[in-house]
Amino acid sequence: MFLRKVTLFLIITIIVSFSIRTFGTLFPQIFKNILIVKATILIHSIFILSHLIFWILFYREYISKKKPSLKTICIFVIISSFSVSAIYLKKLPFVFGLNTHIPLFLLNPYFDALVPLISSAIHLVFFVSFKRSLKIDEFPSLSRPILSIIVGNGIFICLHLIVLLNFISRDRFEWLEHMPRVIAVSTVPIIILAVCFMLYFYYQFYCYLNSSRNIEKSST
Repeated sequence: MFLRKVTLFLIITIIVSFSIRTFGTLFPQIFKNILIVKATILIHSIFILSHLIFWILFYREYISKKKPSLKTICIFVIISSFSVSAIYLKKLPFVFGLNTHIPLFLLNPYFDALVPLISSAIHLVFFVSFKRSLKIDEFPSLSRPILSIIVGNGIFICLHLIVLLNFISRDRFEWLEHMPRVIAVSTVPIIILAVCFMLYFYYQFYCYLNSSRNIEKSST
């Protein structure tokens, strides 16, 4: 099952990517080194791609087989994840020193400000639906992890709202780490908390896939 391997890889990339971003927010002087900037972009791009691949495999190997009623909303999650991927992958040509034409809509700051917020909202709707669809054999293993990622998504929605409101009020797009120092640093613990909530789901889901696989083997 590729889904289980991708889930583990996603967990690793989440930890590495957000650790670097957190360290960079607290010590922004490290980004004076262009190689560190490029490495950070590359690592975060790998995380974003692994997240997208996770959802594609999650749809194909789990939702399609066990939760057909969630197929439509899961497709919306994949589309929104792909849209978020475009925000970060457009920076890759800079990493490799390439001069690539980027579609104008990807350069629009409204795209960067709105798409992550919409994506988090769609993820939230999915996980609420996922929790409601749990069967008796799934409930003990997945109920609390799903609730955990619902909380994590809710926190990220609030953070994305801060980014959007800041953009509307100042007419200039900035990620949280690029905002005034007080805001950037004060949101670090909140981001760490949200990431921990999400990691808890992915880890428990990874364990659940492993236990499900063992059960299937023992019954054959």
